[in-house]
Amino acid sequence: MIQKLIDRTNTTEFYQDSDLKLESYSYNPSNNTLEMILSINQISYDVPIEYEEWKLTCRNTESFNGFFHELMLPYVKLKILENHPLLLKFHESELECEIKGKPENLNEFIGEISNVLEKETGNWITVNEYFWNSEEQFRMYSHRIISIPKSLEKLIKQVCEKHKLSFIVNNEIIGEDKGYTDKPKAKVLIFGNEDVSPNDFFLNQSYIIAEEFIAERIK
Repeated sequence: MIQKLIDRTNTTEFYQDSDLKLESYSYNPSNNTLEMILSINQISYDVPIEYEEWKLTCRNTESFNGFFHELMLPYVKLKILENHPLLLKFHESELECEIKGKPENLNEFIGEISNVLEKETGNWITVNEYFWNSEEQFRMYSHRIISIPKSLEKLIKQVCEKHKLSFIVNNEIIGEDKGYTDKPKAKVLIFGNEDVSPNDFFLNQSYIIAEEFIAERIK
């Protein structure tokens, strides 16, 4: 049922004459359900637009971010994605990797990890997920375990080996053994606009990760 709302935000009429506002939202952690009330409002003085309110229900919600302001990103075009960097942890097997050593040039090492993550994930996954840019941290903890999606193994391993760090995959966790991150049905609802930035590159777009999205017009 959400397709009607998605189609509505992707029309020329909406793009030129309307905006999308977040009226309210609530999250129930007992059943991982997120509910939002969204409104479509007129911004054109020339074309009359009927005011609309929609109730968005997200079931089996994993995370949501960017809903801090009433007015969403200008000219929002909603889109559901089944393949996206944010979904790697839910769709792929998880690798437990052991890294030993301290890079001679920590800033260069962190910079290169950051660059490969930006190129591969569009900055949806950042270096702070796995490493701290702190000499003290590396001095005290030159041996560490990180967990990464399988598709990032080659990229991170190459940078580690370039900086003379030992990189070993100790374990691959698959399917139900991943626990709560085993969510092959998880999808991303992006409140973005590909005319401004592609959805696979992070520019502070609001998003919801859930298994099911339902939208119904209530006004």
